[in-house]
Amino acid sequence: MGTAKIPENIGVINPYALAEVMLKRKVNWKRVNAPQLLEKTLGTAYENLFDPKHDSPLYAGLNLNRKTMAMERTDIPSAAKGAHRALLDVRATTVWVDPGDFFEEGTELTDPVQGAVGDCYFIAALSAVAWARPYVIAQRNRATGTGQQNFVDMIEFFKAGKATKVEVTELCPLQAPGNTYIYARSSEAGEIWPAVYEKAYAKWRTSDPGDQPNYASIAGGDPVGAIVQLTNLAPTYIGNASLTAHDIWQKVRANSISMKTFNPMVAWTYSTSPSPDVNYNTAHLVANHAYTVLGWAFANNQEYVVLRNPWGTYEGTLNVLGGAWVAWDQPYYGGTGFWRTISMATADGVFALSSDTFKKYFAGFGWVKTPEAP
Repeated sequence: MGTAKIPENIGVINPYALAEVMLKRKVNWKRVNAPQLLEKTLGTAYENLFDPKHDSPLYAGLNLNRKTMAMERTDIPSAAKGAHRALLDVRATTVWVDPGDFFEEGTELTDPVQGAVGDCYFIAALSAVAWARPYVIAQRNRATGTGQQNFVDMIEFFKAGKATKVEVTELCPLQAPGNTYIYARSSEAGEIWPAVYEKAYAKWRTSDPGDQPNYASIAGGDPVGAIVQLTNLAPTYIGNASLTAHDIWQKVRANSISMKTFNPMVAWTYSTSPSPDVNYNTAHLVANHAYTVLGWAFANNQEYVVLRNPWGTYEGTLNVLGGAWVAWDQPYYGGTGFWRTISMATADGVFALSSDTFKKYFAGFGWVKTPEAP
């Protein structure tokens, strides 16, 4: 009951990253009128950005089939203009630079921030692993070179249970002249592990033998499948349509300890608004988008699902929990755990959505776990 169809083409570009690509500079989004600047830069009304039915440029590389309402892969036309043109032209201004250290303060759930390619499914999965099983990130990468100019990392991915070791340098694609990030980056200044992981993933997905893979080819994917590719654990897919909001909340609880998920978990929204009363813009949610599921909350007789947007900002605003969320964080390397407090007012992409609203706006969710013994 509640089994979901595998979501194959979940993907939407981070609008803040896309705008910076078009402007060719980093923007302090806290000091500008973000909706106004996004609308002006991306050439699309702000209220039309977050659903592909409005032909939003955020869905470049994917196309909404108007008959089936499913997302399909597509190439950006060579004669494209505006935001699509910028995505085609960005490779001409790309410089490959080592911009920092692999880790600064270890693996944190808020580290991975998506860039200007529609791989939210992968960044949400990376955040889910960093949150529920941080040791996987620490143990599945290996430094294989020591040259100061081309430090090399080996990162492991899985397909059908078979591991592939991918080697990449720590040279990341930045945009000249300001050397700003184009694709994944870390919220931690000077840290590059999300960028290196994404680079290795793009190389693996595209079978590129070199060190400068084509990121455009990884737009759209399966967020649960991406966790499997990172961990080699067994997946479960759940569809929301046939479940009650309470049933959904209970399944999240069943994969959590003291309100925090212990099995890496992600969720995805519908490819487009499934009914007239679902408006992604007014809810501050995004269609065809993947989110990390962090756990659950219960307050004032209301059940909540705690989520993180891989953009590192743009939290849901419809029927959300205020204040702070507290969950038990158990370390994997010995020692005692602690109660982690996360403010719902901080612009870090984390928010708690009522289970009723989650059921209405999200098509499904899923997790991975260690296979049970026969």
